[in-house]
Amino acid sequence: MPPESNTGLPRQSKVIFPYHFAPDKRLVHIVAKISDDPGALASVLTLIGSKVNLIGTTSYALKGGTAIFSGFGELLSRADTGETVREFVTLSRKVMACQVWESKGGLLVDWFHTGVQSSIGEPCIILPTSGLAKTFDEVVRAFGSGGETILYMQGKEFATARFQLYRKILGPHPEKRFDEALHIFEAAGYGSSSVDIRDSGKELHLVTKGCFECSFGSESGRTCAYTRGLAVGSFGEAFGKELNCEEIRCRLKRSTECEFVLRAKDGRPLV
Repeated sequence: MPPESNTGLPRQSKVIFPYHFAPDKRLVHIVAKISDDPGALASVLTLIGSKVNLIGTTSYALKGGTAIFSGFGELLSRADTGETVREFVTLSRKVMACQVWESKGGLLVDWFHTGVQSSIGEPCIILPTSGLAKTFDEVVRAFGSGGETILYMQGKEFATARFQLYRKILGPHPEKRFDEALHIFEAAGYGSSSVDIRDSGKELHLVTKGCFECSFGSESGRTCAYTRGLAVGSFGEAFGKELNCEEIRCRLKRSTECEFVLRAKDGRPLV
């Protein structure tokens, strides 16, 4: 179980703010460059909180002992504007620079950030899962079973390469840290998964709830070929074995969740 399961905090998807639309509110986006030392962020939040009801924030360190605070929020007073908030925030000695953008017609766009990257510096894009799933569906519609093979191989190749990074993170025995590995995928939006090893270690059952590949209702008759490839690549690297994978349940086949069964090609136990 995830570490937070005993705290009473309900788990949820992360909300990001490349833009926000609220036509009935006066919204602002505040970006401040601050000193990266103890108490700096708290002091800035105290200042901003007196002027703005924050609805989404992020902060991250830069080089040279500085950091960025970025926050979307609703102005609390009709007397305030983006400019008055900017002037107020810059009163803090912790703030080196600040800029504030106001919404226009209810639309507030993040004009500061040029893209998204992971905590290890990988460039990413924001793409709705339903759009990606529909693209996969069109691949299968165009190429038939060959399309499923393409998706499977792409998933396997991606996972095999990706696991080299996870191997460094998870240590020399990644097969003993599946919970953490699965939660990395879950936090990235691939769906919530659990693992159960059966048949004296010969079968690994991977059950996924909210599989991203099923987010678009397919009419092509396909199953989760890309995710099946992800499973083969990831677990194959973890066990150091060539694996086969069968999807025995799928949301595209009216199941409530997807279930994959992985076995070693040589028939021997996985562990």
